[in-house]
Formats: sequence, structure tokens, C-alpha cells
Amino acid sequence: MRDTPGVTTIRYEPAPAARMPLAHFLTAASPPILCTMMLARNLRTPVVTLAASLCLLFYPGKPAFASEPCDPPNIIPQPVCDMDSFYGSPPRQIPNGWSEFVLSGDPTFMQDVDTFWGPPSLRIWSSGGTFKAGIYTQVPVTPGAGYRASIAWGAPNAPETFGRQLGIDPTGGTDPNSPAVIWGPMHWGPGRILNYPPPDVNIDVRARAVNDVVTVFFLVDHPTSTGDNLIFVDAIALYPDESAPAVELPPTETPTPEIAAAVAPPPPPTPLPLPPTATPEPTATPTEMPTETPTATATPTETPTPTPSPTPSPTPTWTPWPSATPSSGAVNWSRAENELLNLARAARPSILLVVGVLGLGGAGLFGGSILFLRRRR
Repeated sequence: MRDTPGVTTIRYEPAPAARMPLAHFLTAASPPILCTMMLARNLRTPVVTLAASLCLLFYPGKPAFASEPCDPPNIIPQPVCDMDSFYGSPPRQIPNGWSEFVLSGDPTFMQDVDTFWGPPSLRIWSSGGTFKAGIYTQVPVTPGAGYRASIAWGAPNAPETFGRQLGIDPTGGTDPNSPAVIWGPMHWGPGRILNYPPPDVNIDVRARAVNDVVTVFFLVDHPTSTGDNLIFVDAIALYPDESAPAVELPPTETPTPEIAAAVAPPPPPTPLPLPPTATPEPTATPTEMPTETPTATATPTETPTPTPSPTPSPTPTWTPWPSATPSSGAVNWSRAENELLNLARAARPSILLVVGVLGLGGAGLFGGSILFLRRRR
């Protein structure tokens, strides 16, 4: 085949003549397969070519999407097993009912047509890159029953650089790294149909279901690149198989509490000194002093004061001023004071006021007189 620029050229390794026992081939292969094999280069003679042509012409065949590995007793739904339809778009275009996983690298998943069991098929490929990736599906099962996973088509273009492996998680988990996954043999090298009867190429794996769902994994390991490297995948089935061994799940590690050595507890943190707070001075509490009980005091009885009879006011007469006669002696101040006191005791407050005013006036007059007399001397 001539390589065309921009177009991926797929080269298959020649199948060994003794790859499949003849008896198994005649019982397992359908008539179209026999007809096709008769046209192989090592069988191409006029008689064989005519027989093969008639075989292909008159055999009605069956629809391209129906493949024998996906028929009962396979329990994966036929469209899922046979990868009849896809969802998404490259680089993540996956068969319906399947999910991809990538452990390393960045491969492209996409729909293709290359398969022995009728298109479509899944192509996983990378241009110059390495990867470890695959697909998985979950299948309802009977707990405790045995099952066998098998793949009918896993065809790489560089077989020595591709490892192919099937796995079953009997608990139904979806982590390919889980220790619960039971992996079958990893096959490297030539081989496109991977479920021949032993001792030929066969990577089937068996397991006994623990839950009511198991997970079937198909892993592709491509650690070395030779350029545009790819593998076509199709027809992954799950069959009941009571020869499956009992499942021994790895024990779940229970963390053992560590007994810590007796260590004295750290001293409590030293509290930081707080700023001094103003201490309020004690407020003197007023002590109630005993109140003296007032002693009853006799209220003085007002003594009636006799009302003085009205004295007729004397008619003022003009008396001529006496002639100034030198005084023969000193003024009797004691007598004047006594007379004023007597007059004050007998008079009313209003009269005392009048007397006071007159007294002041008289004193002024008396002082002025004395001053006048001394000047005349």
C-alpha cells in the first residue's frame, strides 16, 4: 500500500498460518469469514478464487452491526458491546455506554470503521506521543455469580509497542487504580483477535461479583512511540462463568491509633500584663446622723401692750434763739444716753425710727454748734 501524505496508513502484521486451530476456525468462523480467507494471497488460485467469489455472492450474510461475540450469553447490551454509536467529538469521542480514563499521556478517542466484526469501532491513537488509557463500562449482575470478560478486537498498527489488558472490578468501582480491580494478562506483540482459545492469544479475565454491579475495564499501555500509533477496539463482552474464583478483596487498612508518649503538658501561656486600670476611689457613704428630737419649748404668750392715749400735738410757737452763752461746764453724756434708752423702751418701732432720725439730726446740730462756738473764740 502506498503512503499518502496527510493520511494515516494502517499496516497489519501478517497472521501466522497456525494462529488458530483449523477445527476451531471452521466451527467458530462464519461463512463470510471463510470466503474472505479463501481470497488470501497464499490461497489465491483460479479455482479457490471462483469458489470464494460464489461464496460471497450467494451468502445472504447478516447486518454489519451484529457481531457474534456480543450475542447471548453475553450480558453487556449488544449495542454497547458492539460499539454501534458514539457520543462527543474528538479527542473525546466515546462509544455509548462506555467512559474513558487516562492514566498518562493525552491520546485521542474517536470513532472509526476498522473492525473484523463490522463498523464502527473505537480508535485510540497519538501522533508521536505515549499514553496509558482505556475505557470502562458498568454491568448489572447477580451478586456472588462468576463472570468472564473478553475482547474480540484490539488491533494496533505497531503491536510491539502496545500492551492490551482486561480487568474486572467485582465491587462496581470505576477507578482503574483501585486494588479491587482484578486484571487479566497483559498481551504485547502480534494479535488482533484477543480471545482465541489458549494457548493462542487470550486475555480473558474472570471474577466473581461482590455487588449487583461489576465494572469491565479495557486498558491500553503505549509506552513507546514510532510515530502515528493507533489501536482499534471493538466487541468487548461479559459472559457468565462459574469457573471464576472467589474474590479476595484486599483488606481495608484500619488506622491504628498511635499511643503517644506521656509528655508533660506545656505550661500555660504567660498572660500579657494589662495596662493599669484607674481604680475608682471609694465613695464615702453618708452615715445617717441621729436626728435630735426637738424638746418642746413653751411658746411665750404675748403680753398685751397698753395702747398709749393720743397726746395732743403742741402748737408750734416760734421761740427766738437764745443768745449764745458760754457754757460753764461739760456736756453730761451719760444722762443723755439714759434718757434716749428710756425713750426707746417706751416708744414703738416707728417712733424709734423717728427718734433715731431726730437724734442724728440733733447730734449734727449739736456738733455744728460746738464747732461754731470754738471758732468764735
